[in-house]
Amino acid sequence: MVVVTLKDYLIIADDFTGANDTGVQLANLGVPVHVEFAVSQLHQGSTVLDTETRNDSVTQAASKMAAVLPQIPWGQFDTVVKKVDSTLRGNISTEVRALAEAYQPDIVAFAPALPDLDRTVVNGVLRVNGKRAMKTDFAKDPMKPILTDQVTTLLQQAFPELGVAHYSLAQIRATGFTLGKAAYCSFDAENNQDLARVVSALKATGKKVLWVGSAGLTTAIMMQAFNVLPALALIGSVSEVTRAQLHAAEDNGVHLVNIPIYEAYANQTYAPYVDEALAAFAQGRDVILMSSASYQRSELDKTIKILSAHQLEADKINELTQAVLSGICRKVLQRVKVAGLFVSGGETAKGLLRIGKATGAKVLTEIAPGIPLLEIAHGDFTGMRVITKAGAFGNKDLIVYAFKKLKSRSRLDVQATASQEG
Repeated sequence: MVVVTLKDYLIIADDFTGANDTGVQLANLGVPVHVEFAVSQLHQGSTVLDTETRNDSVTQAASKMAAVLPQIPWGQFDTVVKKVDSTLRGNISTEVRALAEAYQPDIVAFAPALPDLDRTVVNGVLRVNGKRAMKTDFAKDPMKPILTDQVTTLLQQAFPELGVAHYSLAQIRATGFTLGKAAYCSFDAENNQDLARVVSALKATGKKVLWVGSAGLTTAIMMQAFNVLPALALIGSVSEVTRAQLHAAEDNGVHLVNIPIYEAYANQTYAPYVDEALAAFAQGRDVILMSSASYQRSELDKTIKILSAHQLEADKINELTQAVLSGICRKVLQRVKVAGLFVSGGETAKGLLRIGKATGAKVLTEIAPGIPLLEIAHGDFTGMRVITKAGAFGNKDLIVYAFKKLKSRSRLDVQATASQEG
């Protein structure tokens, strides 16, 4: 019999909304979690503790932390996260210092980026919607304006007598990225894949880590702790809306497999595209299989021109496109397990179900207006969760959002998913 072990997480936030938006990352993966306002309310299981120190003075925040931290049963929790505001408001340096003294970690890791809300860290500087945080309204917050957008500065202020190492995007994205010997580290992150690499490198040390960041870091920790599978998308739509969604997904670290239909037709092989997808999955990345015409308008004209020269009319080109995309997707799914599938374009979705011998699909819920979540009935992919959408539909972040939904699990899912402890 396989024993399921649910680890306990402690997240310490400085305000109620921050506590909630981080706690929900656990709930999304089926982990029961409570938000508490006092240490006396802590109980067995994962907890988010709200200290309500965001708008306090430095002295007040230090006093509250000094009163709260000694009461925490640290041994009860497998992972401790200091949740900070993704725009760097609050008494971050003071609270991280106090928490490190109480928790006694081997490494303090500061990665505040929240790519899903376009809050990134590049060259050690926090940017909000592409603009330096110090040049946004957050620097003019009447209650608690940010004082710096330099992440290393905040960590250095917490530990002025110690050295702080900062890891750039180039270092994080390098093959075989590992950490040096520094115990106090800050990190760039431009997308969720960057955060995943940071978490992997920190876990590889085997050391006790105090995780300091926003909901983005918590999500990355949870995805790896629960071995959440990557997701796959199949895109056949050539609309401008879909094109924008593809570019947004690429910016967020999703790997795009570009499939020129005329090339697959000429070479009569799917192998290069299947191999590329499998290699990306092996790195833990989400993957999109797409026609080259979906990504670039000029490719649509090129596809029509080349295939027309082979005496293929518009309807036959469309049929060929669906057959190629569905065939490649089927071969990928035969080789790897995924969290679920996102399909854009009604004909693309029907083509995949047809080639997979499905008899239909069960409607589970709606993740957004007009965007249903289904479960495939019978055939090669029976039980697989699929999100479908019409081509010219949805905001630019829809694919990333859909992937997140595919990876969400209920409490029963978690209890049924075995994680073996040796």
